[in-house]
Amino acid sequence: MPADDDLRAEIAAAAARLVAEEGCEYGQAKRRAVQELLGDSRTAPIPDNAEVEREVRRYLRLFAADTHPKLLAGLRQVASSLMERLAVYEPYLTGAVLNGTATGDSDIHLHLYVDSAKDVEVFLLDAGVEFDVDEGPPDERPRMLERLSFLMPAPRDIGLPRQVDRIAVHLHVYPRDAIRVAPRRRPDPGLEPDLHPVEASGRAGLSALRRLIEDTTQ
Repeated sequence: MPADDDLRAEIAAAAARLVAEEGCEYGQAKRRAVQELLGDSRTAPIPDNAEVEREVRRYLRLFAADTHPKLLAGLRQVASSLMERLAVYEPYLTGAVLNGTATGDSDIHLHLYVDSAKDVEVFLLDAGVEFDVDEGPPDERPRMLERLSFLMPAPRDIGLPRQVDRIAVHLHVYPRDAIRVAPRRRPDPGLEPDLHPVEASGRAGLSALRRLIEDTTQ
């Protein structure tokens, strides 16, 4: 392996540790990993997010094998319950809770496909949920209508670790026809053959999530 590839892999592994242990975002984790390994280097071979994600998954399998499956199953159960309540808005789970890299610091990300974003706001208000509204990343495609974010108490009856007392939820609200656009980020099954097909899908509806939970908690 060329020297740059070795260093790139080392940076990815160091960044993955920061993601898993400290809950860092990927960009922050990569910057800190470069700083820790090389000092202030602007010529370091920076791994992409997919490389870091693979290393996060590897790290969790090696160092959290006794605790991570239970945490992941609990977060997926929370996501499933939310999706049941939001079923009229065609919810899909994305992100770390779906792809298996979630930690105790991870948020739940749901994509909703609607005729009117205001309908979702009214639904949350009627349910007594306090939420924040923003427009999401300006460079995201397809462009979302808005993103609604809130905190919810962590259920205590599904095996989540006691230190997880609240869970952040982000509802990414899109127009209905945006469902035709394939997920932009998906794990590569060729590089990670042990992934469940739903984990590798990049986006999972309620029936697929239920199948994933059933297949991975037996």
